[in-house]
Amino acid sequence: MQDIDKEIAERYNLDVENIAPFKDAFLINTSSGKKLLRKSTLSPERILFIHGAKEHLYQNDFKNLDRYICTVDGEPYISCEGSCFTLINAIEGRECNFDNRGDVISASKLLSLMHKASRGYVTPHDSIPRDELGKLPFYFSKRLDEIKKIKKIAKKGRSRFDYLFLEYFDYYYNLGESTIQAFPETKYQNLVEAARKEGIFCHHDFTHHNIICGEEGTSIVNFDFCSFELKIYDIANLLRRKMRKCNWDINEAKIIIDKYRSIEPISDDEFIVMKLILTFPQKLWRVINKYYNSKHNWSEKIFVAKLQEVIDEIEYHKKFIEKFELLV
Repeated sequence: MQDIDKEIAERYNLDVENIAPFKDAFLINTSSGKKLLRKSTLSPERILFIHGAKEHLYQNDFKNLDRYICTVDGEPYISCEGSCFTLINAIEGRECNFDNRGDVISASKLLSLMHKASRGYVTPHDSIPRDELGKLPFYFSKRLDEIKKIKKIAKKGRSRFDYLFLEYFDYYYNLGESTIQAFPETKYQNLVEAARKEGIFCHHDFTHHNIICGEEGTSIVNFDFCSFELKIYDIANLLRRKMRKCNWDINEAKIIIDKYRSIEPISDDEFIVMKLILTFPQKLWRVINKYYNSKHNWSEKIFVAKLQEVIDEIEYHKKFIEKFELLV
């Protein structure tokens, strides 16, 4: 971008001292502190939805997040060269370490506070909401169909990855099928209707690089995927990422759940659906989908290692699911 410093100075009424590329953004030093300018792939209407969600959290006393800085015209973005750009205050700190129990406990507390503060969100005028409520069975069915289609591709291959995937296909396919078949027996639709009435939304990408641990506490950043969804989606996401680092240790999961429930409740019906979310072979789907359907720079050896990691978890994962009721 040419003359970006002038654009920022004029649109945000900031004194820009210098600007430099930083990761996927621009780091800007101003007279009022460091800012991050990031190019967005989202539409203005979608940015308005995210901005409204962040402001709703902030007004409900959840302040550990990357609020958009508004322009002098009150907009949470600027348009330049056909793209939208958002500006935030740079949050100092490091990414959350899921190997560190203290970090994970802080993350669980942060998530519960965010969900609590999200209640009652009403989308702004002219925004485009992202609504994932009620779609989990559809997504799981679609991914299971993709796993089945990929089997046909693998049968034509001769790589180590092909043979390894085919060897374990039946196990994972049956696991996914039993998960989907169990949904109608739950109170999933009732939970969806209740969440819609409450106006709760999820971060939807609650992972280590979006959780920043700093001297002033732990913060959530990057709300690009936030949407109306059951809060157990975020909880299951946090659990899954931690469990892969501790051989699916149910005791580590209980620490996360207990910290979350000290602030925000989880009902028995929510636990039942969360168990299904954690049962579905999500990681297997991600690895094979990336191998067969995406352009990638990984070597065959790395992909085989990734698939082997998934397979090595089978027995640990089985025991975790068998003991899941200990979390309730």
